[in-house]
Amino acid sequence: MDDGLILNLDVVHDAPSKVAQGKKGGRWTDRLKAKRVAKRKTRPEAPAPSKSDATVSISDVRPAKRPRKEREREEHDQERAGLAAAPAGRHPTQVISSLFTSNPKIEKPQPQSASNTHAKPSNAPLDSSTFTGSGLDPLIVAHLSSKMNISRPTSIQRAVLPAILPTLEDPAARDVFIQSQTGSGKTLSFLLPIIQDLLPLSSHSYIDRSIGTLAIIIAPTRELAKQISDVLEALLKLRLRAQDESAEKSSVPRLTRWLVSGLLTGGENRTHEKARLRKGVPILVSTPGRLLDHLQNTSSFNVGKCRWLVLDEADRLMELGFEETIQGILKGLDGRRKLAVQATEEGKSMDVGGWDWSRRRRTILCSATIREDVQKLAGQTLTNPMMIKAVHADDPPLDPQADPLAEASAQKFTPPSQLSQKYVVVPLKLRLVTLVALLRSLLAQSQSRKGTKIIVFLSCTDSVDFHWRLLGGTAMDEDEGASRSASEAEESDEEESDKDLGSETEGPKPPKRQKKTASGEKIEVKSALLPNTSLYRLHGSLPLQTRLASLKGFSAVPTAKSPNTSASSILLCTSVASRGLDLPLVRAVIQYDLPTESGPTEYVHRVGRTARAGKGGEAWSFVAPSETEWVKWVQARMQGEVKGADKKDGEASMALEGVSMEAVLRKGFGGKGNEYEERATEVQLSFERWVLRDKQNAEAARRAFLSHMRAYATHPSDEKHMFHIRHLHLGHLAKAFALREAPTALGSNKGSKSKSKPKSAAKGASSDRKSRKHIRNPDDSDNEHNVADAEKRMEKVVRAQGRLTKKSGKIVSSGTDEFQLAGGYDLEKIVGVRT
Repeated sequence: MDDGLILNLDVVHDAPSKVAQGKKGGRWTDRLKAKRVAKRKTRPEAPAPSKSDATVSISDVRPAKRPRKEREREEHDQERAGLAAAPAGRHPTQVISSLFTSNPKIEKPQPQSASNTHAKPSNAPLDSSTFTGSGLDPLIVAHLSSKMNISRPTSIQRAVLPAILPTLEDPAARDVFIQSQTGSGKTLSFLLPIIQDLLPLSSHSYIDRSIGTLAIIIAPTRELAKQISDVLEALLKLRLRAQDESAEKSSVPRLTRWLVSGLLTGGENRTHEKARLRKGVPILVSTPGRLLDHLQNTSSFNVGKCRWLVLDEADRLMELGFEETIQGILKGLDGRRKLAVQATEEGKSMDVGGWDWSRRRRTILCSATIREDVQKLAGQTLTNPMMIKAVHADDPPLDPQADPLAEASAQKFTPPSQLSQKYVVVPLKLRLVTLVALLRSLLAQSQSRKGTKIIVFLSCTDSVDFHWRLLGGTAMDEDEGASRSASEAEESDEEESDKDLGSETEGPKPPKRQKKTASGEKIEVKSALLPNTSLYRLHGSLPLQTRLASLKGFSAVPTAKSPNTSASSILLCTSVASRGLDLPLVRAVIQYDLPTESGPTEYVHRVGRTARAGKGGEAWSFVAPSETEWVKWVQARMQGEVKGADKKDGEASMALEGVSMEAVLRKGFGGKGNEYEERATEVQLSFERWVLRDKQNAEAARRAFLSHMRAYATHPSDEKHMFHIRHLHLGHLAKAFALREAPTALGSNKGSKSKSKPKSAAKGASSDRKSRKHIRNPDDSDNEHNVADAEKRMEKVVRAQGRLTKKSGKIVSSGTDEFQLAGGYDLEKIVGVRT
């Protein structure tokens, strides 16, 4: 039938006239009938008129137009649900994806049968030991107990002090290799013997600072060197005479106060350092590079009589590539000693009194792990060494006939037994809000007036800077419709209320004086999401004064003299803070980004910033769904070959306890049922609005995303099955950096706008391969945004030096294009940017 043929055609709603032209044959009555049928199909169906009202028209049944307020409310609901509300007739330019959809399924963690909450601390002081019984001088013992509140030595100090303390029979014994758990007190184990050895020299009236440097302590980082220097200064304030007046007072020799300490680190004024070295620094703490610099270039640096050399954190020294520097330091010390001995033999020495030149320099090497490179360093620096470990009643004694380094290298490196280790599997797009929820829950659990200290480890410097500004600049205020910048957040005089997240309104507070360095750079920000908490940052690209000020502010404890100090503080940092730092009151360590180097060793060093000296602590690790195998992998490497009945008490501490992401979000954001999802979405949208508000914020987010990808690509080959860029959903990962779209390429230039939708790593594998040539050191802050400025400065240099040339006494044009000349310059040397 003709009618059936026409009725089965696909009718286009906006062009009904074209459908009617589909049939050209037949009678004109058939074509007219077909046109009427097509017109009825395109017309909206109206309800059938009732018999009581036969005058109902088409205009009466037309749907009413929605009011404007109702449309705006619907658009707001769509945005909150994760949908972009586009104007009518136009395609949406941005897609705001939902946080709680299209996420991979995550298995719920199984509860751990064995809990280590009440495990016996493995690095706590031993009750049965005393400093006096170890042979320490009574003056030092009294100072430790009265001024430093240290009454008993830790396990490693109890093992080291009797072996290292000099005796009359053998004042300069064998070299020492110290291995111990993190947070066990290795610093005092080598500082106390040094002071004990140099203190008797104070009885000679002819000895003063001009004697030179008698002890050198080398630390891998500036922060660790500063911390050792602070502990040393506190020790050197001891009283030089006993407090009790006895009848034998006249027989006690009078001691002079000539022992002072000094600190040499990069970034300081070398002229001032030379002046201090010229006066004399008996005990010196330094980083390797600056020490070698002064040994080679400062003639007034007197180290000919050096008695002690300590290499702290030897494994970190080797990781940072200081092997050749240490070799140069050893040659410089030996050379200066030979010159001093030669001058004494020839009678050219100006020293008053005799000096025992037969006594050799004693070297102490400290390391938590004994890898192959550490053993190599020990073989080059130590002579006839003895191995010293922490004393445990259950540990079998070392075989004296066996090689101590080889035997110790086979032993596992574990965190303290009292440390509570947890992990949470988080989808990539939920990482940012889960971090905020975890921080809020940890801060809320603090019941101490001194507050809580939390350390968050990230993979690169750009990520640290971005999260520091993001948390400090975001405001939860829907009335304003925008979030404040980091600078506005820092200079604000009032605390923002957080009603949507369930926090109590504290009301306006008096203006607080912001913490700044001498150069005016801010070191502290406040967050509306984390009330009464200060946020600090620490990484290798910050100036030295900023780094030290950040550590000082993070470690500060509120007192009556400093009421403006926040009760709690959070430190965002890279792995530069993972070694040696003893920060008080650190309740928890969060590894937001898992270590990219050294595997379980770096993990143990990071979590070792808490649970120090027998105290408790928590360690949290964020694991992506594609990285779940890492949990079993790190547990197996920490446990080593210990199995079954061979396990000791506290061995369960090496098991990581899984916590569900939903539990963390519910505890951090509160609410009934699934109300935490709505609150988490509000927090995520506030972060995204902060990024979209300012071009600098957007550029910082893109830069952090790209740097994080470069850092992720640096995982070693034996970890690629767990950490690989192709396993990541780049669009979801961009959500963790408050970006609504992932940058198109890892090497995108400044200001480039991405037009691609979020892709999985499988679809974007080609772009990943192309971008590998752009991968650089993740701890560098020199990124793509510096290239444009570098080119401008390069043009100025070339125009000033290259275009004009002196010829026959006149300045004439060289006739060479400036960009041709630029090829002959080293861009890195001119502008300091690595291309």
